[in-house]
Amino acid sequence: MREFLENHIDIIIGYLFGAGGIITALTERKKRRQELVKGETQNQQQVVDLYQEALDDLKKRYDEKFSELECEIKQLRTNLDLWKGKYLDLKDEFEKYKSDDLTSEV
Repeated sequence: MREFLENHIDIIIGYLFGAGGIITALTERKKRRQELVKGETQNQQQVVDLYQEALDDLKKRYDEKFSELECEIKQLRTNLDLWKGKYLDLKDEFEKYKSDDLTSEV
C-alpha cells in the first residue's frame, strides 16, 4: 500500500486539490449569484425610489399650477363682473340719452 501511495502520490494530491478547487468554485459561484441578486434588488429599489420621487415632484408641481390657475380664474371672473357692470352702466346711459333725445324732438 505504501508503495502504491508513493508511486501515485502526485495523482492523489492532484485529485485532492482538484476537488478542493471544485468545492471552492461552487461556493464562489453561490456567493456571486447572491451578490448579483442583492445588486438587482438594490437597483430595483433605486428605480422604485426614483419613480416615487418623480411622482411626488409631479404632484407638487400640479398642485402649485392648479392653485395658480384657480387664482387666475378668480381674477378673470372679477374682471368679467367689472366689465359687465361697465357695459350695463354705459347701456343704461345710452338708453337714457336716447330717450332724452326722443323726448326733446317731440
